[in-house]
Amino acid sequence: MSFEEAALCEPLSVGIWACHRAGLEPGDDVLVTGAGPVGILAAQVARAFGATSVTVTDVSEFRLDIAKGLGFATEKVDEGAGEDFDVLLECSGAPTALADGLARLRTNGRAAMVGMPKQAVELPLAKLHANELTLGLVNRYAHTWPTAIALVSSGRVDVASLVTHRFALADTAEALMLAKHVPDSMKAMITPQNVTA
Repeated sequence: MSFEEAALCEPLSVGIWACHRAGLEPGDDVLVTGAGPVGILAAQVARAFGATSVTVTDVSEFRLDIAKGLGFATEKVDEGAGEDFDVLLECSGAPTALADGLARLRTNGRAAMVGMPKQAVELPLAKLHANELTLGLVNRYAHTWPTAIALVSSGRVDVASLVTHRFALADTAEALMLAKHVPDSMKAMITPQNVTA
């Protein structure tokens, strides 16, 4: 594995832990809300862990195209087909994404909330209660590195395709602000060499 791939084992670990927190099982149909780096990696982990189907949603056509290129079904936010899922991996942090995703879960569905909204989130508990859903919150991860290394080194998860920009060490501040200034970006890599992309 390359140094860049090794560096991406950290966000990959978040996706691994999200799948664990959601109790993902082989054969599950999975909905991933948010096609940022963590969402795309969580989708790949879900597939590697045996999900029958994985659908990724986002507002960005650029990010949805990356998900499509990796073989995932995609939906633009608010244009979903309405099918039901066993597992929700909420990776966007959008204020309505958790409630909307939970509403698409089957009875006894499981969810993991990875994305952190900046404001309070309302949940229609009276509507969701009848389906006996389980929600796990994701803040950190534990004991995921061996799995991350195995998934990358075996080729079951493609982390390299997420790198859209490369920066020299002197341009770290610019790299950290990339997503704010360049909507068509995914993951910036900072290297000691004078490399740009």
